[in-house]
This record gives sequence, C-alpha cells and structure tokens, in this order.
Amino acid sequence: MYDLFSDLFDGFDWFMQPTTYKEEKKCPICGRTYSDFRRDGKLGCSECYKVFRGPVTETLRQIHPSTVHVGKIPSKSGEELKLKRKYETLKQELSAAVKNEDYETAAKLHKQIREIENEVKKS
Repeated sequence: MYDLFSDLFDGFDWFMQPTTYKEEKKCPICGRTYSDFRRDGKLGCSECYKVFRGPVTETLRQIHPSTVHVGKIPSKSGEELKLKRKYETLKQELSAAVKNEDYETAAKLHKQIREIENEVKKS
C-alpha cells in the first residue's frame, strides 16, 4: 500500500533539524547585548555606545528625525542661545568654505558673522 502523506512530509525535513543560533555580540564591560537594548531601551555602560554604535544609530533614526541631541530652547529667554548656535554654525561653515577655497561663500558667511558680533556688542 502506498503512503500518500510520505511525499508531503519529506519536504519538512529541514524544519525538524535542530536550530543553531549565532552568538550575539556582547559589551565587554557590562555584558549587555543589542537585544537587551531593543527589549528595554537602555544601554548598560558607556562602552555600549561604542560597541553597538551602528545598530543603535539606525534604531534612533527610525524613532527620531535626527540622531544629534540639541536640547530645548526656552521660548522667552532663548534668543541669546539661538544666536550663539547660529554663530557657531556660521563659523564652522566659514571654515569649510575657506578649506574648499569657496571664497564667495566665505565672504557672505564672514559678513553674517560680523553682523552677529555687532548685534551682541549692542546688547
């Protein structure tokens, strides 16, 4: 007599074989894994930030629009802080423009920086 189900179950042999799991990377300091971070949202120590930098950054990009923390600026008294941040950004852009020999952009940035410096002197 022919067993009708024998051919059907032969295709599931791979399913019955024991599963081998790849060992997960652990932090050498605290022993936490990336799965631990995914489960509870916390890293164990400062070394975890280095060990899991890639996957943690990717996870944060999915949650937040930016991976750089800039904090909050108070609406009433934050004008000085906004001006300081703009000044720092312009200085960095000026440095990059000079490095790239883009002197036209550098001149515009230099003018904006001088305007901010004059505004601060008036205050």
